[in-house]
Amino acid sequence: MIRNALAGVRVIDISVNAPGPFTSMMLADLGAEVISIVNPAQAAPAYAGAADDHMLAGRGGSYDALARGKSKRPLNLKSQQGLEAILDSVRQADVLISEMRPGKLDSLGIGWDTLHAVSPRLILCEITGYGRSVPHRARAGHDINYLALSGALSLIRDTHGKPVVPQNLIGDYAAGGTIAVSVILAALIERGRTGLGQRITLSMTDGIRYLMSDIAATTLLAGHPEESWRATLNGGMPTYDTYQTADGGWIAVGALEPKFIATLAEKLAWPQLVDLMARKDGWDDARRGLQDRFATRSREAWTRLFEHCDACVTPVLSLDETRLKGIPSIDEVLA
Repeated sequence: MIRNALAGVRVIDISVNAPGPFTSMMLADLGAEVISIVNPAQAAPAYAGAADDHMLAGRGGSYDALARGKSKRPLNLKSQQGLEAILDSVRQADVLISEMRPGKLDSLGIGWDTLHAVSPRLILCEITGYGRSVPHRARAGHDINYLALSGALSLIRDTHGKPVVPQNLIGDYAAGGTIAVSVILAALIERGRTGLGQRITLSMTDGIRYLMSDIAATTLLAGHPEESWRATLNGGMPTYDTYQTADGGWIAVGALEPKFIATLAEKLAWPQLVDLMARKDGWDDARRGLQDRFATRSREAWTRLFEHCDACVTPVLSLDETRLKGIPSIDEVLA
């Protein structure tokens, strides 16, 4: 079972925000023993607006999904007692996860040289915003800043050209947590060959650029201006957009290929859509036609119509509507 793949691996997580706890949650889901180090004076990060924002206030609480599968250990890393305790824990650990800015671990007395001397088998994964070799490495930042500097935020715009922030899924969870898990697993395999751990410093800004490899190649490798293609998969293509229904709901259309567009046109009884989508000069008319047609029925009616055909049309569900499915386990993701 994949859930037990990391049985026997011990992970110490001293991170508090999103990328590190997500990383250690995934490792715990794969069978690792995870010990989360929490500051006795502040068990959860402080965010503006948390007093009346349930999502911001959730970290460290009873429904903190990122805490699942872990044990907690209160420890003040700025105290001599805390320093001795963390170094003692490292001796029995395989992985240490941090999301502090470069240089912070050294200032606490637990930099890489110290950790490696204490445990040569330890894998240190530092999840940073910008990396450790750039001039602005110690600057504060969050997901929106990494998106901005990577070029990704320039690609995500509304109809007025304003960059739109897509929650914190791309930087924190994809370029941070998910890539961190991948390189930690690779480091564990490498340690199996050499017997030695290693220091991994992950830049979320560069991680986002890595995620954009295929998309950015159009400009960075082929030389086509961003403006010539940017909006294609960002709502610019009429058959890859969302449309409001008669009851105020929304339908997502993801028909990229001609065969799916043909099925969409057939279900809408609008054969002209195929020709309109063949070249971009027909896209404005295609969009207006799709808007008008989807506005004539309820979301449920459209869902039933497209339920058993390959037109790439699905309802836009709210989190409340997915409540019965809950938060999936790794077994459900891979089932």
